[in-house]
Amino acid sequence: MAFRGFARVAAILLVLKCASAAQFLPNYVQSGNGANLSFFLQADVNRDGYMDTVGIRGTQITVLLGTGKGGFGAPVNSPISGIDSVQTTQFIVGDFDNDGKPDVLVFGKDHVTGVPAFGVMLGNGDGTFQLPEETTSPYTIPTQIGPSVVTVVSGDFNGDGKLDLAYFGGPGVVVMLGKGDGTFSSPKTTATVLRSTIAVGNFNSDKNLDIVGFGPPFASGNNNLSVLLGKGDGTFEAAILSTASGSWPMEAADLNGDGFTDVLLGPGSAQQSDFTVLLSDGSGHFPTTNTYSAGPGTPIFAIQDLNGDGRPDIATLDSGGAPWTIGVFLNNGDGTFTAGRTYVSDGKPVGIGLLAADLNGDGKVDLAFGNAGGGISVLLGNGNGTFRGNFVAVEHVPELSAIRLGDFTNDGKSDLLGLPAAEILLGIGDGTFRQAGGCVASLGTAALRDFNGDGKLDVAGNVVNSYSPPSIQVCLGNGDGGFTAGGQFDQGIQHKLVVGADFNNDGKFDLAASDQNGFSILLGNGDGTFQPGIPTAVDASFPNFAVADFNNDGKEDIAALTPSGIAVFLGKGDGTFSAPIVSAGPTAGFLTVTDLNKDGKRDLVVTAAGSVIVLLGKGNGSFEAPVHYALSSDATTQAVVSDFNGDGKLDIAVGVSGGINTPAVDVLFGDGTGKLSTPTVFRTGTGVTGIAEADFNLDHEPDVAVALRNGAVVTLLNQR
Repeated sequence: MAFRGFARVAAILLVLKCASAAQFLPNYVQSGNGANLSFFLQADVNRDGYMDTVGIRGTQITVLLGTGKGGFGAPVNSPISGIDSVQTTQFIVGDFDNDGKPDVLVFGKDHVTGVPAFGVMLGNGDGTFQLPEETTSPYTIPTQIGPSVVTVVSGDFNGDGKLDLAYFGGPGVVVMLGKGDGTFSSPKTTATVLRSTIAVGNFNSDKNLDIVGFGPPFASGNNNLSVLLGKGDGTFEAAILSTASGSWPMEAADLNGDGFTDVLLGPGSAQQSDFTVLLSDGSGHFPTTNTYSAGPGTPIFAIQDLNGDGRPDIATLDSGGAPWTIGVFLNNGDGTFTAGRTYVSDGKPVGIGLLAADLNGDGKVDLAFGNAGGGISVLLGNGNGTFRGNFVAVEHVPELSAIRLGDFTNDGKSDLLGLPAAEILLGIGDGTFRQAGGCVASLGTAALRDFNGDGKLDVAGNVVNSYSPPSIQVCLGNGDGGFTAGGQFDQGIQHKLVVGADFNNDGKFDLAASDQNGFSILLGNGDGTFQPGIPTAVDASFPNFAVADFNNDGKEDIAALTPSGIAVFLGKGDGTFSAPIVSAGPTAGFLTVTDLNKDGKRDLVVTAAGSVIVLLGKGNGSFEAPVHYALSSDATTQAVVSDFNGDGKLDIAVGVSGGINTPAVDVLFGDGTGKLSTPTVFRTGTGVTGIAEADFNLDHEPDVAVALRNGAVVTLLNQR
């Protein structure tokens, strides 16, 4: 078994229970890849009790039938004929002939005359649809500006039990009364001008359907919410105006359980992030408003009871960029909401849409959304408002080049140090983090040890601020995530990699730091200060290295990457080293020390270019011949090692660069002898710059946190 949440984006659940490689679960099911739907809606079109997705692709209706296991089947297509210029991001799913089978209403132009037209494609009940029953309109039907702006809605506006249409155009609001067979009567009009987007609800207590939209004046920045109370015959009363903060998208639902429809408004701009809930008072006015942040761009909404408490919650799909994020906002029972977790999607989707329904028959609401492959991705619900998938542990942090693991508050929860900002992210214990203090300098790399013996974790790293002279900066931990400035050491000497260990066995932590000619050992005094560096020459400038006892003599050694291969410098126990033992191996990359085959001898894992290289240790400072394992792309991080699938054998995870939409974490499962599987790929949507492994949600399973290039940290939780 393994990470159901390890895939998101985010991030973001293929439930397999067989071989170890298959047990490490992606963060979401991906179905119908290549369908490339511009927009999709949900409906049970074949009436099997499982929710399906419906979209328009070119000149055909495309349906992905739900499997009832959290996924969708291959595309089922039905041709559209007789109507040209079909809108792919505006259509309606409903039962227009009252036969219990969902139909699809499409919009476009008459094939012969070119006048505005729409047509109902009656459902056959198996996922296919009949050719359109066309109705032309004397009034222009507004083109929907993407899936966020709805300009045509359906509902029973005259109380005869048949679905009608309403849209704004021509003289004002136009209603086409349905005949109950997929065709419509002549239009009825109400002389009220609306714009942008509309929604349907019951904003008073007369049982007639009403409409809400935006009305005049249409000056820039003036959003006048217009409620048109229905008369019950397909026409409406004069508009009731309210000033609203927000614009599109717009959704209508009773969010506080008082029987009146409330309104949910997006920011109306891809550059803004807030959405607003407007609570109705039953008179067509909205005296109470609350605003929430959904992310860096315009959200798409899905309203559903996500945590099983009987109250409608809100899920948002943010359109701010790649990766997109899925936000959860849980209803407090009074129409106010508490933000839950934010999940990361698999890149910027080709198809746009967000569905909320029980997709695997377990009675819990799941989420489905477009993925970068042009299909549908699914986050399976846990029934409490959380979902099995990657989620954003912290966002809006400075872009990080690496992360380091530590416990800076001694509370037993794993924290992170982000580089180069040297900012502390304190673990909450559920896989998320809060930003705390930080070190007093920008650091390229960092060693995390208790350098002054006070029981609190300290930081030492190479200063990368171009305005400061090169040195190693020490930051002494306060025990609360903050730091006090320590000293600067080896001033004037440029360093890169810094590692902490006890090289002279005096019980005090020392530092090893790479430099222009090799590496130096700075012996610690035990009070947070260090002696001048003791240099060791290496046939490499600023070599990458790793520290461990490679010959089991109780003294720390150093393995460095050189042009000749892997050079191991055996420690003498005083901060100096013997001449190197050189083994064939890679000359560049990131090093990780482990014991893959559990023989008591230290092994090396090197991530370089497009491969993981394993060098099994002989126990004397030399290694067996390197074995290469191909990654899905070039490595961007060093490897982290743990038993991710619970088979008692060590596995490897590494961040890779990928293409535009395929950055990922690759996981290679171990067989216990030092051999690894082909990688299982868990895509992250945005480039991975750092990786750390720990139990971030305190469930006694190894999780992974990754820093992303867009200034976010995402946790990939193990739910084996």
